[in-house]
Amino acid sequence: MKAGYRGFLAAAVAVLLVSLVYPSGVFSQDLSQQIANYEQLAAEFEKNGDANQAAYYFDKAANQAWQARDLNRAIANFDRALANIKQVGNVNGAKTIYTNLGLIYCEKGNHNEAYNNFLAALAAARSLGRKDDIANALVNISTEQIEMSDFTGAQKSLDEAQRLAQEVDNARALKNIYFNYNKLYEKLGSKDKADEYFRLYMMLNKKLQDDEFKARQMLAQAKVDSAGRIINQISYEKESTARKLMETSHELQQTTNILKETERISTEQRMQIDLLNTQMKLREAEIRNQHLLQRIYIGLIIILLMFAAILFWANNQKQKANKLLSEKNAEIFAQKEEISRQADELRELNALKDRLFSIIAHDLRSPLFSLITMLNIAKEGHFTEESFKEIISELSSNVSHTTALLENLLTWAKNQMQGTKVKPERFFLNEVVTPRLQQLNEVALQKNIVITNHVDESTSVYADRDMLDLIIRNLISNAIKFCNAGDKIQIWSSVENSHVKVCVEDTGVGIDAHSLKKLFGSQVSSTPGTRNEKGTGLGLILCREFVEMNNGKIWAESTPGKGSQFFFTLPISGEQASR
Repeated sequence: MKAGYRGFLAAAVAVLLVSLVYPSGVFSQDLSQQIANYEQLAAEFEKNGDANQAAYYFDKAANQAWQARDLNRAIANFDRALANIKQVGNVNGAKTIYTNLGLIYCEKGNHNEAYNNFLAALAAARSLGRKDDIANALVNISTEQIEMSDFTGAQKSLDEAQRLAQEVDNARALKNIYFNYNKLYEKLGSKDKADEYFRLYMMLNKKLQDDEFKARQMLAQAKVDSAGRIINQISYEKESTARKLMETSHELQQTTNILKETERISTEQRMQIDLLNTQMKLREAEIRNQHLLQRIYIGLIIILLMFAAILFWANNQKQKANKLLSEKNAEIFAQKEEISRQADELRELNALKDRLFSIIAHDLRSPLFSLITMLNIAKEGHFTEESFKEIISELSSNVSHTTALLENLLTWAKNQMQGTKVKPERFFLNEVVTPRLQQLNEVALQKNIVITNHVDESTSVYADRDMLDLIIRNLISNAIKFCNAGDKIQIWSSVENSHVKVCVEDTGVGIDAHSLKKLFGSQVSSTPGTRNEKGTGLGLILCREFVEMNNGKIWAESTPGKGSQFFFTLPISGEQASR
């Protein structure tokens, strides 16, 4: 008989025994509910990605369904258990599930599916290298091969299984192999061979039964011997206890005699002892009274301490409430200060907005109207070629100033509404200075102004490239604006500790002390240039904001009539910028 048939027989007996104890309807209902519970648990673990637990509960549900003879439900749960157990790489578990599926398909009479599952179990057993498992898998395969009349395949399977079982001395596997040999040769019509293997099967089966009987006898004898040793130990301890009791009784008798003799001789001593006992009782009464007084005092002290603790707690709670009230007041005051500060900022922004609109209405509209007027006159042909060239030059200058004004205005508006984000990087300073000077040099030449770049080629900074470009453009444009024909502008830099100091220096009209103090404030003011160039006054405000956003400082020095110097600093590396 093969291993799978023994399992099926045991399951059938278990079902029969349970059916004798419980009514069939109750047992079926309870078992079905238990199967459903296992399936629900398995599905939850599968959904959560715990393949190991999912395989465990699908396997339990499949075995319960098998026990309930719901074979299709058992196959479905074994398939899901197999899919999960493959994910965790448990080859031994997969082997067991393939074997169970083969046995169920065998019960259903689907020998092809049973054969395929037994083949998969054999492959798993071979990968594990366990000869016992390989032999059992080959026995199951040979059973299906006999059913499908593949006698040659069955012969090969049984020959390999017999060799492996003999190597590991597996008598139970050999018994099943001899049984299948008997079935094989009966199918082939070889009665002698069939009878020979049946005798081997019966002999090995009897030997296994005898061995099991002897093993049970030896176990029972061992238990009897153990019980005998325990009885002897108890008997010995009983005799020892009896001897000790006799000795103790003799000692008690001697003690009693001595006490009687002492009582007879010492009557006066007993009276003295009674007197002493009375005195001791009086003393004990006094001690009890003292203890009672001590407890009363201790109780009063405890009550006083509790009262003091309550007072302390109430005072502490009061202090906490006062502290919380103070904190709330401070928080309210801080909020009030913040609201006041925001209101001041809003008023400043409104004033700035009104000032900007006023400047825009005047300084943007005038050059645009001039441009339109000149273009209309040129369109009507009232200009000669030379006068048109002069006008074009002037218009170009006006358009350049107007463009710069619009760029500053748009940049400021974007910064106020959206909040400009700084994107610092390390680069050479001249990568920004040189192209910007090339663009502004044409405007400077129109006023006969010379610009010189003295920035060292190796000087690098860590800053936002676009913000630095705006700073350089505004400072040089301002220098051009306030220079006369023949003046000079130079830009130079120096390295000081962890920062680079940049200077835009001109020999223009200069700035008086009063205007110099308000130069980088929040108030917008615009002063016409030496050729009446217009502006909004936003350029220096943007320069200050962008320099500070890049962890630098900006300031100016000037002497009226001799020129001005505009300085700003930037960090050399990101490490200094973060400090």
